Amino acid sequence: MQPEKYDVVIVGSGVGGLCAGALLSHRGYRTLVVEKLGIIGGRCSTEEVEGFKLPTGALAIRTGGALAEVFREVGTNLELTAVPHMFWRLGGKDYEMPTKGSIAAMFSIINMLEVDGAKVGGHLAKEIATEKVKEAFARGFTEPEKEVLIFRDWLLQYTDNEIAHNMFDTITTTLLGAHSFEIPASSVFAWFAKRATTREVGIAPQGNLANMEKLARVIKANNGELWTNCPATRIVVEKGTTRGIVVQKDGNDVEIASQVVISNIGPKATVELAGEGNFDEEYLKMMRLRNRTAPVTMTFVASDRPLWPEDGKPAMLMLTGTRRITSIIPVASIAPETAPPGQHLLFIYASPRTSFLEHMDIEEELKQVRLDLEEQLPGYEEHGRILKMDPRDIDHEFPGGRVRVGSGMPPQTPVKNLYNVGDAVLSFGLAGATGAADSAKRVAELVKKAFR
Repeated sequence: MQPEKYDVVIVGSGVGGLCAGALLSHRGYRTLVVEKLGIIGGRCSTEEVEGFKLPTGALAIRTGGALAEVFREVGTNLELTAVPHMFWRLGGKDYEMPTKGSIAAMFSIINMLEVDGAKVGGHLAKEIATEKVKEAFARGFTEPEKEVLIFRDWLLQYTDNEIAHNMFDTITTTLLGAHSFEIPASSVFAWFAKRATTREVGIAPQGNLANMEKLARVIKANNGELWTNCPATRIVVEKGTTRGIVVQKDGNDVEIASQVVISNIGPKATVELAGEGNFDEEYLKMMRLRNRTAPVTMTFVASDRPLWPEDGKPAMLMLTGTRRITSIIPVASIAPETAPPGQHLLFIYASPRTSFLEHMDIEEELKQVRLDLEEQLPGYEEHGRILKMDPRDIDHEFPGGRVRVGSGMPPQTPVKNLYNVGDAVLSFGLAGATGAADSAKRVAELVKKAFR
């Protein structure tokens, strides 16, 4: 039997895979996306539990940037409900962060570090700090290899204020995939620089799956296909060039020929499917050094009244100095459709004490998260209940992140016409769904240049 033929085959239907598929099919390439699960979206999908719509990973998504650009290009809309308020809990008190000027806001918070009228040690003068950050932006963003300090050490040059350090550690663990003592200062500055004009984020009102299905419809409307429950078992490589893939479909092995193969399952899994012998040692070395996944514990709490904020305001909360929890988002206060009538839903993000290399002690992590819940949410024990606790270790298929920000892999591989997309293929300074969509845009351009 002759193999089925496509211009492009994509393995995995996460943000990177679906964005690449929608872009390329919209541009006229016959595209097939294969997904081993029965549902699309990967870490940007939706799981229903007791009538609640729970995100499978990503929740607060940038309303601008690469993901929104992909949706616009392919003729559909990225539906998000904006999160209008952001608070920081410092010394037991919640401070609202200004809407615009993320960088200035960070330093405004640092300069508010007076708790109960007592100055917390290690004052960081706003004027000096601001100038130092501007200088570091220029150096760190354009010449990342010359910034050798980890971010915690860079900040320590100007302050030993414990709350200031805890605040930035919350930012890096929640948004950049590593603790402040595990990530280069240049990577942090690059991320800040790319987000300096906006911090606007939103939540999909019907759940992330609804947005991912829009991209799937674009693919199908342009003579493409999307197969679920079809795991790829091999990427076919002949004489250093990919020729297609083999998948399991309806219990049978099916060979699919294509000019291009795009993988959205991470570089490590890509190498395993294609065969390690098809990759040179330099690429494998880079993959081992950069492919450091971030563990995370996601907890979903249901309640019969708002637990935070108590007035039910649509907002998000970043925490400092906790055992594990770094952020709390009252999902149903922002997007009421995500919970049954009269019910409330909190999404709680927690990071272990180290962000990569070491396995989590799952039992201990869950214990620490529960202790945080009791301390940080006064009404939790009386009015709340845990819907789901989802710890994801460094070897989990859907980790918090596949690389630290600033350590992304290139989309090209040593195998001709084989590319990677997703959050392992991040442009310097990008993260999460925005970074994954950006990788899809870059790969779509590479394919366009190679196969017009």
